[in-house]
Order: sequence, then C-alpha cells, then structure tokens
Amino acid sequence: MMAGAFVLSCGGPPRERLETAAEAMRRAGAAEGVTRAPEICAAAQSALVRAEAEVRLQEKRSFVSRDYREADLLVARAHLAAEICAARAIAARERERARAAAALDDLEAWIGRVDALARHAPGSVGIKDDLLQAEISLGEGRSSFARERYERAAQAAERGRSRVAIAVSDLNRFFDAFGASPRRALWRRLVRETLRESRRDGGPVILVDKLRRQLLLMRGAEELASYAVDLGAGGIESKTRAGDDATPEGRYRVTEVRGPGQTHYYRALMLDYPNAEDRARFRRLKRAGDVAPGQGIGSLIEIHGHGGRGQDWTQGCVALGNDDMDDLADKVRVGTRVTIVGTIPEGALP
Repeated sequence: MMAGAFVLSCGGPPRERLETAAEAMRRAGAAEGVTRAPEICAAAQSALVRAEAEVRLQEKRSFVSRDYREADLLVARAHLAAEICAARAIAARERERARAAAALDDLEAWIGRVDALARHAPGSVGIKDDLLQAEISLGEGRSSFARERYERAAQAAERGRSRVAIAVSDLNRFFDAFGASPRRALWRRLVRETLRESRRDGGPVILVDKLRRQLLLMRGAEELASYAVDLGAGGIESKTRAGDDATPEGRYRVTEVRGPGQTHYYRALMLDYPNAEDRARFRRLKRAGDVAPGQGIGSLIEIHGHGGRGQDWTQGCVALGNDDMDDLADKVRVGTRVTIVGTIPEGALP
C-alpha cells in the first residue's frame, strides 16, 4: 500500500521550469508586452498563475499524496505561452524602435530643409515659430527614445511633422505669390538682355537670383560657375533707400576689383549702384511719398567675401564664401555686367 502511494506522488515540484516561465514573463514585461502584445501576454500570465497555484496546491499536500503531473502540464503550457509573449513583445518593441528612429530622423531632415527655405521668405516669423515647435517636439522625441519609450517618441515626431507641414504650406503660398509677381516680366527682360549682350561681346556676366540665394556666372548660354550667396538683411526685398539693408535689383557693372586688404570683406567687386535707373526710381518713390524726407538712396553696394553663413546679414551687398570669392574674382574684370533680380523666371535662361 505504501509503495503504491509513493508511485502516485510522481516526482518533485517543477520549480526550476516555473522560474524559467516567470523569467520569460519578466522579459515580456520589460518589453511592455501588456501594451504591445496584450492578448497573448494576458493568456500567458493567466497560464503562469494557474501553474503556480497548482504547484502550491500540491506542495501543501502530504508527501505521499502529492501529484505534480497536472502542475508539469500547466507549467509547460505557461512556459510556452510566456516565451511567445516575450518574443512577440520584443519584436513589437523593435518595430516601434525602428519606426520611431526613422520618424525622428525624417523630422530632423525636414526641419533642416524647411529652415533653409524659410530664410528666403520675408516676414517668416510664423514659419520660424512652427519650426521652433517642431524642434521642441524633436527634442521630446529624442528624450523619449533614449528612455526606450518608442511609441511616445513616434508620437512626438508626428507632432513635429504636423508643424513642419504648416510651415511648408505657408512657404508654398509665399513662393506661389512671389512667382506671380508683376515684376516677373521685368526680371525676365533684364536676364535675357544681359545674356544677349554676353553672346554679342563674348564676355562673362553675373546673374544674381535673390530668391534662390544663387549667383550664376554665365557666358552667353554657357554656365561657367554657380555660387551660394547671402544677401542684405532685408532678404528678397528690393532696395528703395539708404539703411534698408535690402539688396538692389537692376543691371549694373563692376567698377573696381578689390583684393585682400582693400576691403573689410576679404575681396570685393564694387558695383555702380546707384545708376541712372536707380536714381529715377528713387525720385518716383519720393514723389509718391514712399521715401521719407531726408532719406538718401544709398551707395557702396558690393559683391564681397565673408559670406557662406546661410543667413542674410549684409547691408545690401551680395556675399560669397571666401573660396568662392577667389574663384569668381579670377573670372571677371572691371566692366563685367551684373544683373540682380528677385528670381530668374522659368524659361529666362537658355
């Protein structure tokens, strides 16, 4: 009779396997399985609780009446469910991690691109504010990502993209309006006349596109070089008077080429601003009351060095990086034509 009782006891408690299942559930918990794989992890937790309860039940019985066969089965099921729960939760976490990382990197890239465009739009305070809010969201997202809160990081990236989208919409409206400017026909005529004269005499000419912040060196239909430029602090506004920090628009010539030590800004091409057309326009503005009494037309407009800052900062001049200024100065001479326009309209270049 005693021998039969010992046979029915069927081994010891499956404590080691129970701990293995519990460890799998802890891994699932670290991967936030409750939120990332809720159904399967809830089932796994329930199976583990039943297995633990069965083990405790058998341990309370007398040694001769313990039977761990049901406990073994429940523990095996709990272990399998816990491992699946952990695997699903970890896989979901890695997917969220990758998604959040890509979203944050994408947001950072978009902020950079739109910020570079925003400097082309005058009065872009609202755009700058949207970009600032996007940068704040980016910082929040990076912080959440570092704490492995990937869903929150992705949500922050989405908030940032929404602000960037508003900024892009505002920029598109500005560019559409600028492209439809009544001055567009004048800009096209100035560019075409300049290129036509270059083809006739074979000399190089300079075209400055204020909207694109670009200086083109052309000879007829051939583009010899292209340089990024900074403008006056007035951005794309056209110069009307002294002290407005705006870069003038019109057709000019280089009157002097200054080397290092002859200018405050490394090298300089002096322009003949104000010319006769500028003076005539200034007189019209004064008669119309658009220029206050006592204000002058301004002077000393140059193409000079110390640029490449990625922002508009001069008092109306066009600034290039010093290396670009070296390259440009070697290709031009006194008398070289310089045409500055708000933007070069589509179709104006060959």
